[in-house]
Amino acid sequence: MGREGARYLRQNAVVIAVWSCAGVLACLAAYGCGYTFATTPLSQKYTTIAVPAFRNQTIEENLQIRFNNILVRKLVEDGRLRVVDDPGTADLVLSGELVEYVPRAISLVKDDNIDQFQITIVAQASLEAPRNGGFLWQDDVITGVDFYLTEGGRTREEAINSALEKLAEQILYEALDTYW
Repeated sequence: MGREGARYLRQNAVVIAVWSCAGVLACLAAYGCGYTFATTPLSQKYTTIAVPAFRNQTIEENLQIRFNNILVRKLVEDGRLRVVDDPGTADLVLSGELVEYVPRAISLVKDDNIDQFQITIVAQASLEAPRNGGFLWQDDVITGVDFYLTEGGRTREEAINSALEKLAEQILYEALDTYW
């Protein structure tokens, strides 16, 4: 082996050593940083959840369809529970209704024209473990709130979707995280 071959081996050895040290340091950092996968009594005791369509008691048509799609998507993204269609086969059932849709003017511009609206959506929800005999959680007033401008900026539909997203996040947080 000539001089070039020996230099090539030394360079490769240095690169391998550097990457090995970086890998070891990354493992030590991950081990020591306190990150763990969440396991709670919820994930140990229950594995499936059904979400029957929330009823819509508001003046806004088809709000429940948008909301249910958001709620199910967030449960799937969360990954702790498998979403099933049939409440009769589920360990948990998350149900409720949308009870209020309140668009409210919050700022005016010249000539008393409305410049900004606040959208508030209120729901009632409950989490039931039907096989274990009853409700684990329920709340009669859960809100999702967002804003939109009448001229430019976000649209009314975007604000409604954002308020529904916030409402779904709040329901899942209260039902699945604070109880346990």
